[in-house]
Amino acid sequence: MDIAPPEVGLPIPYVRRLDPIAERTFYVARPGIRAIPSGAGTVTAFVGLQAFTLIGFLWAIWWPGPSSRSDYVFAISATSVLAALVLLVFWVLMRRYPGFVLAVLRSPFISLKVTDRRLLWTLPWMKAPLMEIGRERVTGGILGVLDRRGNGPAAVMLVPGDPCADIDGNIHFDRLPDAAAFVAALGRW
Repeated sequence: MDIAPPEVGLPIPYVRRLDPIAERTFYVARPGIRAIPSGAGTVTAFVGLQAFTLIGFLWAIWWPGPSSRSDYVFAISATSVLAALVLLVFWVLMRRYPGFVLAVLRSPFISLKVTDRRLLWTLPWMKAPLMEIGRERVTGGILGVLDRRGNGPAAVMLVPGDPCADIDGNIHFDRLPDAAAFVAALGRW
């Protein structure tokens, strides 16, 4: 090992390994659909009811099929107004809550990885991780009640005052695959 000379002025001696050690992976999870936030089911139910109403309106507009030119003009203009209203709702959601909408859309594709140095959230199409938490910021893990397949809730306990943590100092996962292995991987640090 090489130690930097004292005139460099570092607060601690800098140690550089000549033989770098590869990062070891302890846990990898790709939760898929289970990674969608818990409230998304309720939102989907309400969106489903509105989609059913929209289909009802389209059926009332287009059945029976238009027979004259004025009927076609009415059907096309009414369908255009409905499509514009749907797009307006999506636009308002994207303008007001872009982080939430993007998080829900990309949550099934997120991969969670625990290595000997850090905790990573990655997407397959991005080179840089979505979020990375170093080993020094994690104090442990909490395991919730598991189902018969070993899936269940878990939490990462972070150091007090960490900006990534919630009010309790944790990051929660609702339905993590093999949650016991995740908490065990956090304990290996």
